[in-house]
Amino acid sequence: MTRDGRTATGRDSRDLSPGQATREERHQLLATLLGAYADGELPSETASQIDAHLLGCTRCRHELEVQSALRHALDSMPRVRASNALRERVIALIAAAPHVVVTAAPSRVPSAMRSPRTRVALTALTVCVVVAVALIWQRDAAKGAAASAPTTMVSLPSVDLFSAVLVDYRRVTSTDLPGRARDLASVRAALPFPVEPLTSAQLRLLAVWTTDLRGEPAAVLAYRWRDQLVVQYVVSEQVLFRPSEVRRVFAAGHPLGAVDGAQGLLAWPARESGEFLIGEATPSQLASLRERASRR
Repeated sequence: MTRDGRTATGRDSRDLSPGQATREERHQLLATLLGAYADGELPSETASQIDAHLLGCTRCRHELEVQSALRHALDSMPRVRASNALRERVIALIAAAPHVVVTAAPSRVPSAMRSPRTRVALTALTVCVVVAVALIWQRDAAKGAAASAPTTMVSLPSVDLFSAVLVDYRRVTSTDLPGRARDLASVRAALPFPVEPLTSAQLRLLAVWTTDLRGEPAAVLAYRWRDQLVVQYVVSEQVLFRPSEVRRVFAAGHPLGAVDGAQGLLAWPARESGEFLIGEATPSQLASLRERASRR
């Protein structure tokens, strides 16, 4: 919708019925996300909404064709390796700069920012930043690995909450996953503690819902990882810290791990909640996955 109240089709928004105006506003919102959709950068629940919108919107399908063609053109551009001198200067500048945390509020993307010329310029800038970050990561990789806290193993039967998580996980994996009716926003609104999904290139969020762990509410987030299912459970921090054995381990700065058959489980305290990750993997593999996700 333009500043003078006209829609993308040129109609005055005052001529639209309330239902038409709502649909047009939703169209404008989804249209701003088509670039990220074409690049595969959206969470699954948002991508699903755009999938449904594209079925009935010719304008957005045409825009998506433009975005896809641009993405293909950018992918086919030759990649130029930065010189050693440039990389050393970038590393020196980043090392000397003060640590700054930037929080970006979501906003509508102006049409000029979606132009091919602007996208090319942003891509070139991104390449320089990625080179610098990759070099710093290589320099500090050994240091980061040494600083990772070891996982303390516990017996599942000794901690009721851990056993409850395992029972619910086996119930989830024995049936179909819930549909898309419960999205992340509705799950967050239903629980009194924060629910934050893990973000990693290796993880794809499939579904989110709520469950009950022996009388305690919990969020459940199912991910695809290496073509298998891993499940994240989020509970309140009061529930996580209730067992004395758990409190002693967390006080030492260690995550908790457990194994039962083919399933491994990892537990750790978050900022205002307790979290579990469980799947067909060892606790050390889950700890590595969680550590990589936490760095993004």
